[in-house]
This record gives sequence, C-alpha cells and structure tokens, in this order.
Amino acid sequence: MAKRYLPVLRDQGFLLPPDMADWLPADHPVRLVIEVIEHHLDTRAVHATRRAGGAGAAGYDPDMLLALLVWAYANRVTSSRRIEALCRTDVAFRIICGGGAGPDHVTIARFRAGLGQAAAELFDQVLMLCGRLGMGQLGLVTLDGMKIAASASAAANRTERKLRELAEQIAAEHAATDAAEDALFGPGVRGDELPPELADPRTRSERIAAALAALEAERHAAQRERDEQAGAYLAKVAAGQGVPGPRPAAADVAAAQIRLDQAIAAQQARVDDWQARNAAKVAATGTGLPALAPAPGAGKQIKRAAAGLERARARAAQAPAKAAAKAAARNGPGRSATPPTRTRG
Repeated sequence: MAKRYLPVLRDQGFLLPPDMADWLPADHPVRLVIEVIEHHLDTRAVHATRRAGGAGAAGYDPDMLLALLVWAYANRVTSSRRIEALCRTDVAFRIICGGGAGPDHVTIARFRAGLGQAAAELFDQVLMLCGRLGMGQLGLVTLDGMKIAASASAAANRTERKLRELAEQIAAEHAATDAAEDALFGPGVRGDELPPELADPRTRSERIAAALAALEAERHAAQRERDEQAGAYLAKVAAGQGVPGPRPAAADVAAAQIRLDQAIAAQQARVDDWQARNAAKVAATGTGLPALAPAPGAGKQIKRAAAGLERARARAAQAPAKAAAKAAARNGPGRSATPPTRTRG
C-alpha cells in the first residue's frame, strides 16, 4: 500500500495537553523565572503602581506582566508588539499568561513605561540570581556559566556590573522600539493585522485568488514588455544599426549570435566574390588570382563575434546569481541574532 501523508487536523480538539504543566519540560528556564518573580522577588513597588478595586474589568497581575518582560528580555525581545504576538504563539509566553490570550501591546508598553528604571533593575536582579544559582544561560542571554562568587570578589563585581549594564541596555531598547513602532504603525495598532476581507474566511479565498490572478497578469505584462524591447533591439542589430545604451538582458545572447552569423555571412560573401573573380581570370588568361583564397568561417571579425557570443553566454549563466545578490543587498541581511527557541506543545 502506498504511503500517505499524516493528516493535518487543525480543527481537532485537545491538540495540547490539558494540563499546562505538561506543555514544557520541568527543567525549562521559564519555570524558574515565574518562581523567582512570584515567590521570591520583592515586587511590592510594582504592585504599588497598579490600581486594584473599584469599577471596571479586572486588570492583569503585575507579577505576570513583570515575568513577561523578564522572559522577553532574556530572549532579546524588545518590542511590545512582538511580546503580544508571542503570547498567542509561543508556549513559554502562554504559560506565563496562564494559557490565556495575554495582554495587548498597549498594556505591555504602559506597564513598561510605568516601571521606568525599575524594569532594568528587576531584570538585573533576576539575572544575578540565576547566575548565583549556576545557570549558564537564560533564554538567549548568556551568563558567565558558573555560580557567581561572594560579593566581595572582584570577579563577582565585574560579572554583576556586566549583567547590570546588559539589563539597562535591553530595557532601553524596549522603550526605543515601542516609540519607533508607535510612530510607524500608530498607537494601538499591532501592524500585523489582516484586512477585514482577509480575516473573514468567507471572503479570504476569493481575495487570495484575485491577488494571484493580478500577480500573474503583471508577470505576463512585464514579460511582453521585455519581449517587445528585445524584439526591437534585435531588429536593429539585424539591420546593422548601432544601438546605444544597455542591451536588453533577454536579447544579449541572441544579438551576439546575430553578429556572429553576420560575420560568417560577410566572410562567405568574400569567399564567393574571390571565387567568381578567380574563375573569370582563369577563363580570360588561363591563370588564377595571385592572392590566396579567403577561408570560409575564418577571419578577425568572426573571431571577435564568436568571443562576444561566449561572453554573452557567460553573462546569461551568471545573471541568476547576480540578481539574487542584488536582492539580498537590497533587502538586508535579516536578523543576525538567533531567534528565541519555539517549543511546540
């Protein structure tokens, strides 16, 4: 029996274990971050900045929001919009949120702004505590790989100073990123929202098909334009006209072939002319022309045209690699840092 693909059952219930404790292994570092913040770190100052009681919907737990920031910083995520997205897609972030959808980026940004310098200080405390516990790495932030010595040690002071500087740098990056993204997308806009017609399953397929058809029509139109340009260029080359400016890429090899064919034809015409004149002289005098007969398929013009054809073929062979290099230079190198590890539940 032929092998089949495994079914992709996106509508099936209970794709994830019903117990969040089973979503990640017991030794996953996010569990340490949650334990430290909820049960050991002094977060009374953070709670003091939040309002509780009164009318209105319940707010998010400050300890949970702080754990989000700390785990995001540990993974070098310094965008409130990115944190919001990870709360929906990344298992570790979802566990911090208690399995729910999590806060939006506006709530995260306001919480970060309300903390001020305390955001860096609290992150620094978590880093130093993890270092003292012997963790070599927390997310993507690498510590010194061993337990930090006593506070009086010069080595310990250097390590703690580096961690403090790192915490301040990451917290500052978060503030700068939020400001830049607010200016780019507008406050309260994530920037990755689907248009309503794409979010609605009833119209999504129709819109996708229409977009594909439009792209295909644009490709055909662009190809027709390139073909017309190449045809006009080749017609001028065949007529022996000089064509200033760059050669159309699609006509480069064909134009070089035309020039080679023209050089071969011109050489053959010289051969035919010599043979006709030589035959006439033999008939009139009994002796042929003193000069040697030109050789078919030889001559400087043919060699030059043949070399031009080889160069054109070489350029055509290198064109895809050059186009890819230009596209890479135009689009940039992309993310150089290793993205956070995604754990699938």
